[in-house]
Amino acid sequence: MISTRRFISYSAVMALAVAVLLGGGVGWAAGRDKDLYLSAKKEYDSLKKANITAANSRRWETLAGRFQKIPQEFSRSPYADDALFYAGRSYQELYGFNQKERTLDLAIKNWRALTSRYPSSPLLQETQYSLGLSLEEGKNDAAEARKQYQALIEKYPRGEWAAKARKKLEAMKRVEEEKKEPPRVSTAPAGKALLTQIRYTSSQSYTRITMDLSSEIRFETHILKEETSKGLPPRIYVDLLGTRLGMDGSQPIVVKDRLLRQVRVGRFGSDVVRVVLDMSSLTGHKAFLLPDPYRLVIDIQGQNDREKNREEVAALEKKKELPGSQKSPKPPAPALRKIVLDPGHGGKDPGALGMNHAAEKDIVLAIARKLAKRLKAELGIDVVLTRQDDTFIRLEDRTAVANAEDADLFISLHVNASPNGNAKGIETYYLDNTTDEASIRLAARENATSRKSISDLQFILSDLTQNSKLEDSITLGHRLHSSVVSLMGQRYGEVKDLGVKKALFYVLVGARMPSVLVELFFITNKTEGRALTRQAYQDALVEALLEGIKKYQESAQVVKNL
Repeated sequence: MISTRRFISYSAVMALAVAVLLGGGVGWAAGRDKDLYLSAKKEYDSLKKANITAANSRRWETLAGRFQKIPQEFSRSPYADDALFYAGRSYQELYGFNQKERTLDLAIKNWRALTSRYPSSPLLQETQYSLGLSLEEGKNDAAEARKQYQALIEKYPRGEWAAKARKKLEAMKRVEEEKKEPPRVSTAPAGKALLTQIRYTSSQSYTRITMDLSSEIRFETHILKEETSKGLPPRIYVDLLGTRLGMDGSQPIVVKDRLLRQVRVGRFGSDVVRVVLDMSSLTGHKAFLLPDPYRLVIDIQGQNDREKNREEVAALEKKKELPGSQKSPKPPAPALRKIVLDPGHGGKDPGALGMNHAAEKDIVLAIARKLAKRLKAELGIDVVLTRQDDTFIRLEDRTAVANAEDADLFISLHVNASPNGNAKGIETYYLDNTTDEASIRLAARENATSRKSISDLQFILSDLTQNSKLEDSITLGHRLHSSVVSLMGQRYGEVKDLGVKKALFYVLVGARMPSVLVELFFITNKTEGRALTRQAYQDALVEALLEGIKKYQESAQVVKNL
């Protein structure tokens, strides 16, 4: 029989042993977690005294790992929440140096862990504000940032950090209201807008010039023929009205492709900036203004090598034909040679967000990579991705890649989103004007602009829709769409078919080949969103898209050989 005293002593020993095993923060474990934290904090304070450089950036990354290790080993430690906070801070400091998306994601991950695991932490208010700030300024995710700020204000309405959060929300509201203001093209005061940068994407048969502007402008384009007597090449010049020069225009921007020699820029009068394109030869060009942020795009289009070859072959065949002789049969139409796949969003633009922070940018990049491999291996088609990794690419630069690559097809891959969690299904788009309200709203979201801007652009871009390639784009859209609906329906049950539609997506504007944008199901739908993150589901989508491209190629060859 065990005495009462001995029983109590035995129970106490067992309780102590269990507590130690569970990392309860007693005995030697408590001392070790404190030592680990204070050592890491001392290193943090020391590193903060100097700027981050390439030489010490590795120390910051190691330090963040040391902080993270504490809550992993001692989840009940009184230093666990502090460690998570400073792990996030360390990654935030490092992100300020390397600007890598993954580094910021790790900061956010540690801060989210703190708010979920230690809701009573005295550091919760500052952590929630830091989360909001990182989401707003680093991830460019205003909606998620707003949630963090509002949650902070609701829980701690009188705190110092709540006051800062209110100021942030007020600033965000002002920005949104400014975007809703009607355009003031004709009444804008002279010199209000700034030309801040000129960029170009170039190939032997296509050049896109993009001018970055601080606000909306009016512009005029003019053509000057070659003046051999004066040694002047043919020129296209663009006058930016009510604009000041906000960049160094002292040296020309040398291009030297088959179409464009160089770009010159300078002031022309008190409130006009003139941009001169010194051409190698006069060719067709189109100019259009895109908003949010404003940029003026000029597409210079030449004749590509394949078009020249087709014309030369046709002329040769015509010469060979003798009166009364039978026409020789047409050679088979060439198969698809090159496709540009465009995984939407990327970098600071995550696209739509789903459950467990699943991001559109990651899902479509994974699908594009897999599809590229299958196209090359099974059809022998060269594939170019507009982005190979988690990089932010401007919408107009994506189209420019497709044109510069002289691609046969351009396919932009996205996943859909809706405030209605029950929304589901697939829809596919080609470029054209539309009056459909849902299509206009979706285009506004994908273009990162307002619904009003889309409506205003209906007229401006009406002549930029792909007249000659429109029918091919519609055919491509239907082939891809029907394949996804059919194959995914067979494997995973009925798919809601939202149809093939038209809308003004910036990423399709100016494409010189059949082009479509595919919205592959809703990441905001609980079932579809969860499925989109699974490898097997992504593989099935790749199979369906591959089948759609095969069907398009077959139908295109039949039509061209008629």
